[in-house]
Amino acid sequence: MPALPLAEAFTARSLGVMWDNYQKTLGSAPYLGRQKFGTRKQDSLELRFIKGENGLPVSLKASNFDAQAPLRDVGGFSDVQNPMPFYRESYMVTEKEEQEYDNYRSAENTSLSESVLREISKKPMNLIEGALVVPERQIWSLLAPSDGIPKVDVVLNGKKYSVNYTDDDGVEHKRDHYVTITGTDAWDKSATATPLDDLIQTRRDFAKKTGYSLTRFTMNTETWELVLKAEDTKKQVLGITAYNGGIRLQQAQVTEYLRGYGIEIEVYDKLYVDESGQSQYFVPTGIVSAQSGGVYLGDYVFGKTPEERSGSITDGNLSIVETGISVYTYATNHPINTHCIVSMIGLPTFEGMDSTLVMKVTEG
Repeated sequence: MPALPLAEAFTARSLGVMWDNYQKTLGSAPYLGRQKFGTRKQDSLELRFIKGENGLPVSLKASNFDAQAPLRDVGGFSDVQNPMPFYRESYMVTEKEEQEYDNYRSAENTSLSESVLREISKKPMNLIEGALVVPERQIWSLLAPSDGIPKVDVVLNGKKYSVNYTDDDGVEHKRDHYVTITGTDAWDKSATATPLDDLIQTRRDFAKKTGYSLTRFTMNTETWELVLKAEDTKKQVLGITAYNGGIRLQQAQVTEYLRGYGIEIEVYDKLYVDESGQSQYFVPTGIVSAQSGGVYLGDYVFGKTPEERSGSITDGNLSIVETGISVYTYATNHPINTHCIVSMIGLPTFEGMDSTLVMKVTEG
């Protein structure tokens, strides 16, 4: 069967189908942050969610019979509203690429024409991969901010803007939800650091202050290695009081030890490339993100992009992948090019903010 003309082969519809197959071949670990949040979509470009005031349960007051029940002040709630940021990039099939494809198609060399089409279509796949980075990056900027302030930074035309999730620059939130380990206790001071005690005590203190039970502690390998290398960790896990060094602990030994204190360790090493071209961990080195078990954290909310509003799934120039990422294709007559735009609008809600905590365990 002869290959289709590029205008029919390189469409948003075909790219959407290709993405479903392409992602299965990536072999990469899933995005952990997205697994912790739900996903939904809305037409509005404004993100709004209600965050209640939670904490330890207050004992009910005693009362006399036949007396009017006193009214309890149950606290208020925060109505958080933010405009959702817009992300969009495009890829253009050059006239040379189109000519090369058409030459093989005209010669009925199906194998080579399909190979050229596959290479051309990989570029939009890369754009979709880049779009998937955005929600994950936003989520971890809420769960693992280095400064303890949950906010989403957006770089637009070289300038940084912040979408804030607190109304006081995070001052009140940091009081109970941000712990710093400094001096000789810092985890990169292996001879004096006590990371196991820090994790256990932080969990206990947080439960006393808030009523939430932190169960999942997420960090990258570099931070986890600091736990394993600490002399105190080896003494506690091995039960050796006069430890002289030279032993390397296995990860399973330490995770099992902490599990006895209700702590599950998540080591998350997925990387992305930022605006400056540098590789970054989603969870920065020296940061531990702690979340409470069974608590609803929030949803990642997609908005409706301009491409989705103007494109047509029926006509084949629009495809929606991963719930809210728009893939849009169109052609120009002069110069004669085929274009693909990948766009998304999105932001996470964070109703479960009060059930989380961030530890900064190094001074770097």
